Amino acid sequence: MLSVAYNAQPQSPQQMAADEVRAKLIGAAGKSFVVDERGGGALGSETAILAATRSGAVDVSVLSGPVLGPVVPEMGMFDIPFLFRDAAHAKAVAEGPVGAGVAAKFADKGLVLLAVGLHGFRNITNSKRPIITPDDVKGLKIRVLPNAVYQMTFKALGADVVPMDFPLVYAALKDGRLDGQENPIATIASSRFDEVQKHLTLTGHFFSPVAIVANRAMFEQLDPSERSALIAAAKGAAEVTWTSKINTEKLDLLRQKGMQVVETFDRRAFVEAMKPLEPEFEKRFGKEALAAIRSTP
Repeated sequence: MLSVAYNAQPQSPQQMAADEVRAKLIGAAGKSFVVDERGGGALGSETAILAATRSGAVDVSVLSGPVLGPVVPEMGMFDIPFLFRDAAHAKAVAEGPVGAGVAAKFADKGLVLLAVGLHGFRNITNSKRPIITPDDVKGLKIRVLPNAVYQMTFKALGADVVPMDFPLVYAALKDGRLDGQENPIATIASSRFDEVQKHLTLTGHFFSPVAIVANRAMFEQLDPSERSALIAAAKGAAEVTWTSKINTEKLDLLRQKGMQVVETFDRRAFVEAMKPLEPEFEKRFGKEALAAIRSTP
């Protein structure tokens, strides 16, 4: 039996990927996989699920990419703001030489990176004002993931950065402890942030991947054909997230619910505001690696 775990809202890219992994394994020709899929908060936070995957308590997990950064620092390259032009560019990097180099770093952590999918590009919401320039972010209390690149990015924009566990965010937005937050469209919609946030700007500042990872010891105990079946299932599941229209559909829903959506913002000014961070990104990830990402067609 293989266990597959995730912690995300229903109809999220993580759930879609986990469902697809399960379906493809059960339907694998000549195989008799039994798959135990656990979602929602059944196994705790994403950090807890990652720890369980490393220990072997969970066989396969579907996680938000930024959660992996503290364990596999190279995964943080995907977090660099405004580095990816669009989803096609991010996919080409994830499935190319740079992605392979990142995947190679998982083995020492007791993990195997099976595939990378698309959670979505992250966007800013807030209750105070439309965000068009970096100056509009200054002074806002913005929740970010407890992720170093995320925090330094929003500090550079002048935000009052508040790391917070995700289950606490809605209440903090509602009672004013937070002014805003940032997430992919699908997460904003499924979390009902439209009820406590008026403004949404489609900044797409961070690319947020979905990572399908396996416990290394479990993976290496599979016979070659079973490994191939698991890799194929993960890659097929990742492809489902790349081709999904969920973020487009959910954006329409947020508009219908009354969120004021800013599509045109001063992207150049935001990119310029990130320039002071470039030396730190080069120090962390290597100038050559960043150049390779930027030059990927």
